[in-house]
Amino acid sequence: MKSPLVYLTAIKLKNQILGVLKSPTKLIYAVFLVALFGLTAFSGNAMESEELRDPRELTAILTLFFTMMYLMVFSSGSSSTNSPMFTLSDVTLLFPSPMSSNKILLYGLVRQLGLSLVLGFFILFQYSWLHGLYGVGPGGLVLIIVGYGLALFFAQLSAMACYVRTSGNQTAAKTVRYAVFGITAVYGVLAVLSCREPLFQLANGGGFEPAIAAGASFFGSLPGLLFPVTGWSAGLVGSVFAGNWPLVGLFAVLLVVLFGVLLGLILTCKNNYYEDVLETAENAQSAVTAQKEGQLTEVVPKNVKVGKSGLGKGWGASAIYQKHRVENRRSGVLKISNMSLIFAAIIVVMSFFMRDGGIVAVFAFATYMQLFSVALGRFNRELIKPYIYLIPEPPLKKLLYAIKESLIADAWEAVIIFLVVGFILGASPLEVVMCMVARVSFALLFISGNVLVERVFGMVTSKTLIFLFYFLALLVMAVPGIVALIVLSIVLPVLETAAGLLAMAVVNVLIAVLVLWLCRNLLQYAELNSR
Repeated sequence: MKSPLVYLTAIKLKNQILGVLKSPTKLIYAVFLVALFGLTAFSGNAMESEELRDPRELTAILTLFFTMMYLMVFSSGSSSTNSPMFTLSDVTLLFPSPMSSNKILLYGLVRQLGLSLVLGFFILFQYSWLHGLYGVGPGGLVLIIVGYGLALFFAQLSAMACYVRTSGNQTAAKTVRYAVFGITAVYGVLAVLSCREPLFQLANGGGFEPAIAAGASFFGSLPGLLFPVTGWSAGLVGSVFAGNWPLVGLFAVLLVVLFGVLLGLILTCKNNYYEDVLETAENAQSAVTAQKEGQLTEVVPKNVKVGKSGLGKGWGASAIYQKHRVENRRSGVLKISNMSLIFAAIIVVMSFFMRDGGIVAVFAFATYMQLFSVALGRFNRELIKPYIYLIPEPPLKKLLYAIKESLIADAWEAVIIFLVVGFILGASPLEVVMCMVARVSFALLFISGNVLVERVFGMVTSKTLIFLFYFLALLVMAVPGIVALIVLSIVLPVLETAAGLLAMAVVNVLIAVLVLWLCRNLLQYAELNSR
């Protein structure tokens, strides 16, 4: 093999495959994910409907989703080289070698594209509703992942081009970012103008169907798909679905031309990117080392708007809750985090396209998304700090104050989501309220599942095993509530949905309280976990 970069890539892939095969934990995890995807695919085939929705709706969903992800990645990456384009081993092996810096950069870009495709793995578990509503098959699902990977890759490439060209010039960097967001805002204004008539009808008491059809027509066809990068990626996927090969060629050419332009901006820049990626590679290696040791690392932004300093109130265990409120004030709005707002926006958008399934289907999807938002919550991060163990208060009291803010934020999130979703679906007020109550009960259940895993499996250093135990624990804990939902819906057909949701909420709360009581000494000894 002549090329050392090709050899290095092949050896890395070989070692990763051997690492999975020789690790029982990773093998179990892989089998579990395959079985879970098989269950998702089976349920998707079972819910196949005779009449499929307009395929332009799917293209519109992809356009909006790709745009949101692009802006998130570009915004975080354009101010620093924080994308893991190179690892510490790459820095050690490649940078001192007598190779062209352009070849090394090309290697990093190819590696980054592979990572972008891997990040789209979660899309596999959306197969059931994609197949049921739009007839997407396995090949179509893979194509959607490719489109997602392209959007993410171009976001990281754009961020790097912006960074290397404006490094050391904050005014220029802000101008580029404002220009990107300004173009997006203009795009949004054009979308509203194209849908103004159905929107006026909706405001006067009309139905959602004309507005959704108009939105799908704009975001799912020309000229809406001419929006740079995200529209092109979504248009490429949608055109393949429709068999419109001239449009496929058009979007492919646009993406190739943009790739050449961005790559040229990076390669012709006089700034040496070697020093820029050293800190990123070192931070990434520290995070990998911490994961191998079973530790959690908390990402702290470089610039934080402090505002008012100090807690202001709180004593003993209650200081934990007051600290969480201050952190929320500095990092989010509406009493919930920015990540929760993103999840809420996704749920609201999806409710437009899941109206045929009713509010229960939307609630199931919202609960699925909630699983990730709770898992990424602050409770686990709180355990890596010594202060929560040093407070001279009963461990149960500290535990309750540690989860209090999360429950309040979840309650606000439930109110915001289901007020909008209930209006969209035309659900009754009782059903909306019961959905709010049931969502808060699932938040408490998921948090108690977090506590259970930390209490029982806290000494396990493998993050894969911990995630597996967490998922299995939540599955076992959620089964009684689901059974109660089904039974009471059958027993009380008059209040079918509301009664079932209420029964599920009551069972969830009882199980969660029982788990919290049994694990009440979690914060008594720091030795109970390996952090």
